[in-house]
Amino acid sequence: MKTLVLNFGGTSAKVAVYEDRRCLHSRTFQYSEREMDKTVTGKEQLDIKSKYVLDWLNSVGIEPKDIDAYGVRLGGMFYGGDGGTFRIAGALREQVDKSYHPDKPLSHPTRVTMVLVDEIQKDLEVKRPAFATDPASIDQYLPESRLTGCPLFDRRNSFHALSQRAVAKLAAQDVGKTYETANVIVIHAGGGISVGAHEKGRVIDANDSTGLGDGAFSTDRAGTIPAGRLLDICFSGQYTKKEVYNILNGGSGLRGYLGTVDLIEVEKRIADGDKKALLVFKALAYQIAREVGACYATLCGEVDAIAMTAGMANSEMLFDMIKERVGKMAAMIRYTGDYENYALANGAYNVLMDLEKEAEYKGEEGHVLAYS
Repeated sequence: MKTLVLNFGGTSAKVAVYEDRRCLHSRTFQYSEREMDKTVTGKEQLDIKSKYVLDWLNSVGIEPKDIDAYGVRLGGMFYGGDGGTFRIAGALREQVDKSYHPDKPLSHPTRVTMVLVDEIQKDLEVKRPAFATDPASIDQYLPESRLTGCPLFDRRNSFHALSQRAVAKLAAQDVGKTYETANVIVIHAGGGISVGAHEKGRVIDANDSTGLGDGAFSTDRAGTIPAGRLLDICFSGQYTKKEVYNILNGGSGLRGYLGTVDLIEVEKRIADGDKKALLVFKALAYQIAREVGACYATLCGEVDAIAMTAGMANSEMLFDMIKERVGKMAAMIRYTGDYENYALANGAYNVLMDLEKEAEYKGEEGHVLAYS
């Protein structure tokens, strides 16, 4: 069985072909400046992404008819309940389709995924099924964690659940436990940053990593910001709602401070004596460590491991700075592999081979989609 994995993140696209559980081919495409432009329409994003995905498939000798299933990352586009692997069909497909409009910009690159699946297999008489594993909207939070302090709105569950759960399982295994018996804090540090508290198989809290919620700033997302200052900006008459949105989710973080989303470039600047780059880098490590501390409190100080993954985990400097602050809490382990792609392929394979029960989509039940 061949599964095509389509994993569109905030700053890069990861694609892979798996045969059963084994990866045959994989490729990471760093987004162009055009793709990163928050004003580009969904149709243009589709045209850009479909070209390099189809060209890549052709280069590795895979045709659309060779694909048996699609493992797709769909972020917070639907309510994920307790997680698992969902078949994207029927009412769930209708819900997913609401997140894409050809003439409007995408709130996140995942929004183009299912339209791309349709494009890839448009000439096939029999369409292949698509599956999404552990969407960002998994909801197992503590009831007390939902209150924000303002009755007008609750905290929204939106984090890197796919990556978090895959890596938490590995970390539990590496400290001699199972996911269901371990307490793990996971740092997913990529285009967005989420830090989650995993208590014996359940993600009981995590920050909203969209850049419009809370937590550490990332490559281009704001994270937690002073509400009063934001209020002043919004009513200053200098910005439209869309302009403020684009600043918080696209024009903040590393890009906002240093004009780049490339952590390697930031480290080079630091090596060349750039004091501002060093300050921003230290602030990034500090904010991530602070989120780890919050999760440590959430887990009542009982933590078996702290795991760091995603693109920024490749930075030894960042890892060491975070470890310096939180390493005494528990063993800190770095996972730099591609665990999301495996989780997506594995989920699709398990469901189609009847090794795992297909997750049931139960509707939205008050789930709030990504801000726009």
